[in-house]
Amino acid sequence: MPEKIGLLADRGLPEARVKSLFKELQEASEKHVSGETPTLDFRTGTLPMDDSGSVRLADSAPGILRDYGWDRLVYVTDLPLTTRRPVISQTVENGRATMLCLPAFGFLRAKEGLRQEMSRLVCGKPAGAGTKERGVEEIEGGDVEADSTRVIEGRGRTIRLLLGMIRANRPGKLIKVLSSCLATGVATGGFGIFYGSVWEMSYLIAPWRLVMITLLSISLLTFWLVYKNGLWNSGLADRDTDPTAWWRNRLDNAATAGTVLLSATGVYALIFISMLLVSATVVPIQFFENKVHADITIIDYLTLAWFAASLGTLGGALGSSFDTDESVREATYNRRVLSRSQITGLFDDS
Repeated sequence: MPEKIGLLADRGLPEARVKSLFKELQEASEKHVSGETPTLDFRTGTLPMDDSGSVRLADSAPGILRDYGWDRLVYVTDLPLTTRRPVISQTVENGRATMLCLPAFGFLRAKEGLRQEMSRLVCGKPAGAGTKERGVEEIEGGDVEADSTRVIEGRGRTIRLLLGMIRANRPGKLIKVLSSCLATGVATGGFGIFYGSVWEMSYLIAPWRLVMITLLSISLLTFWLVYKNGLWNSGLADRDTDPTAWWRNRLDNAATAGTVLLSATGVYALIFISMLLVSATVVPIQFFENKVHADITIIDYLTLAWFAASLGTLGGALGSSFDTDESVREATYNRRVLSRSQITGLFDDS
């Protein structure tokens, strides 16, 4: 009798990834080692954390397999798992249930790496990505009693996990949440363009100073978003007594900062494009030339938009106060981990 394989994914990027790969996985499952094509069943859900902050797959898997009549389970999570090295997968129930850590697949080729690994699993083969970790005594986020734990080897493994975490946070989605920030930024920058003194400053200001103003405006917006929404994890884990948790706290904060920084940069880029359109529309070239007493080129319009965008981004930081706090917080690991820890039962599929 053909196997029934359940594909379970966290909401967000894991869900989107598995959905986009489902057809390919169905085709891959036709090469099952048993010679019989299994049935694939996809569901969205989140496994709970225990009191120590770990997802114990061994506790949840038996009940899920039984309740849904699955023979095997493949669970894709956006929760980063770490021992002394980043974990890419864990297996329990003698190979019947496998948890894949999406961030460990990195940034650029994450989807392809996930496709290859899930294709192996739906064909009845064991997990193959990474290297098997021996003697797991402590794991942050995962199951210390798993039958098999596979980790990322090689240089840059921490950077790979960090970039994967930032990708899983979906910075582009956070930009959409910051609508008030963007609107205030465009309004502030656009208002500044109507002042001749802003034209003169943009014409006279040195490029290096413009770069510094840009970096300052993006940094201040990033800081304000993190501070105002309480995104920083000030965990009390001690480096000597609990090095894994200490390292994980730092990793979470780095992912949060990276996510918000990318989103703030995206907001800046949108404000810049808006300012370029506004300046080209409302600032006549003759008027501009009379104000600065020089010939004007497209470069000067770009510089004006650049300067106005920096001013607008500073105003956007104030506008971000009107964006929904919960939506902003949801885009980071620190808050999603808190939500997961509040789940009770086998898993949340609501």
